[in-house]
Amino acid sequence: MIIILKGLEEINHIKGNNFGWLFGGKHYDFFATILGFGDAYYHQVAEILPLEKGMSVLDLGCGTESVGIAISRHFGRDVEIHGVDLSDNQLGYAAIKGLRLDTSLNLYKGSMDLLPFSNGSFDLVVTSVAFCETTSDVRRGAIKEVSRVLKNKGFFAIVDCAKPILGLDTVMMLPFFMFKETAESWNNHYPDICRENNLILEKEVYIKSYVKCQLFRKAD
Repeated sequence: MIIILKGLEEINHIKGNNFGWLFGGKHYDFFATILGFGDAYYHQVAEILPLEKGMSVLDLGCGTESVGIAISRHFGRDVEIHGVDLSDNQLGYAAIKGLRLDTSLNLYKGSMDLLPFSNGSFDLVVTSVAFCETTSDVRRGAIKEVSRVLKNKGFFAIVDCAKPILGLDTVMMLPFFMFKETAESWNNHYPDICRENNLILEKEVYIKSYVKCQLFRKAD
């Protein structure tokens, strides 16, 4: 199921990367795998998340929904997966992957700072290497929206490029990493921005030498 929000075509170009035909869909998955963001990476992301059966999960900037599919491999249909993205190509291919892998996905074409969900709808919200594809205003708006749609004591995981720790893959990926870096991630501003929105940092861990997962929890 893909739900398209009204008026989105007017804001695509200023909200984030729309991933056209050449870089979207199956091509995106191909290039992502070459860059080290293949099945093994998404399996690592799913393992880090505090998942439980019966959870409702939202993936911001879901792309081809590799995160949701990795989560489903752990829990099957015992976890409800929702994904939001700007790109027709990404969402279309996500739907194809979901059908091919018998994974139930609820997909929405929209911007992560304008979420079409009621307050307290989700147990967990995650974004994986998607914040780096948006503007600072969108990232801050998305964090505010996350606080709104999360249940009390719900979790928010930001997985994104970060100031690197020493590692061979940092050197190999330096061109990609420098292109995707943002001030919020490089200077570790997310804990302060999240705290302003009632989201408290619980732990952080590097998945790669230049990709960090920061896990926040919504306070009562």
